[in-house]
Amino acid sequence: MANGFGVWKNGYIGVNGVNLSDHSRDISLDTAVAELANDTHGDTAEKKISGLENWTIQVTFLQDFAAGKVDATLSPLYGCGSGSFQIEVGADSVNAVSATNPRYSGQAIITNYKVLSGAHGSNLEATATFRPASNLTRRTS
Repeated sequence: MANGFGVWKNGYIGVNGVNLSDHSRDISLDTAVAELANDTHGDTAEKKISGLENWTIQVTFLQDFAAGKVDATLSPLYGCGSGSFQIEVGADSVNAVSATNPRYSGQAIITNYKVLSGAHGSNLEATATFRPASNLTRRTS
């Protein structure tokens, strides 16, 4: 998918140094900045400037309780006082990181961890929401 076209099938998700790509079904990265008013008396239109950055990574995993897999990686990172950890996402886990295959990373906390999800007879899934504990960086090499 390095060219930006085609079926997305090699996404990358790394959590606290553990590559969980082979267990991920859905990865999303949402970025935004606060919109701050910058108009003053005498202006005839609203003016805006960007404020603080905000980002969210949401992932749906196929749940796995084995050592070094989904639950063993996420459970210790979730909860009061667990602290932040490194997270990294990208569109292509197969090809090298480059200008056409960037990776996005930062320090994060888990704000929501749905350990068990799925209907009878379906895949056992887990979902996690990661929120910022640092700026998000874009790496191209």
